[in-house]
Amino acid sequence: MFPLGFKNKHKKITSEIYQNIIERSRSKFFYLHMDIDDSFESRFDIIILHSFIIFYFLKNFSDNERKLSQFLFDFMFDDFDNNLREMGFGDIAVNKKMKVFITAFYGRIANYSQGVDQIQNNKNDDILHQAILNNIYKGKELDVNYIEYFKKYTLKNLDFFNSRDVKTNIDERFKFLDFSKEEKSNER
Repeated sequence: MFPLGFKNKHKKITSEIYQNIIERSRSKFFYLHMDIDDSFESRFDIIILHSFIIFYFLKNFSDNERKLSQFLFDFMFDDFDNNLREMGFGDIAVNKKMKVFITAFYGRIANYSQGVDQIQNNKNDDILHQAILNNIYKGKELDVNYIEYFKKYTLKNLDFFNSRDVKTNIDERFKFLDFSKEEKSNER
C-alpha cells in the first residue's frame, strides 16, 4: 500500500526511483557487452525499457498506487526537457523534440506491454522480440542472444517486482535485478 502522505513525499520518492532507472540504464554492461550504441537515443530507449517495467508492474493496482506512474512520467519528461535545454536547444526546438519523445514513449510502452501480455497469454514472444529489436537495436542485424537477454531481463525483473508487495518495491525504489555479473562470467 502507498504510504500515507505520499503526495508530500512523492517528489523525493519519485526522484530516487528515477535515479535508480538512470543508474541502471547507464550501466556500461549494456554498451560494452550487449552491442548497444552509446548514444542519446539508445540511452533514451534503455530508460524507457526500465520505466516500462515499473509502469507495467503498477498498472493493476489501485488509483492511489498508480499515481506513482504519473509522478514518474512527469519527473522523467521534466528531466528530458531540462537535458535538451542544457544541450542548448531553445523553446521551440525543445517543444518539437518533446512531442517526438512522448510519441516514442507511448509507442514503446504499448509494444512492450503487448509483448509481455502475449507471453503471459500464450507463451509467444514474437511481439516482445520485435519490440526489443526495433527499439533498442533499431532493427539492425545482430546476435539473437542479445534480444534473448533483454527479454529475460525484462520478464525476470517483472517477476521479481510481482513477487513483492508495492510498499517493498517503493521502499527499495524499484531496485532492478542485475544480471551483468552473471552474463560476464558466462563469457569466460
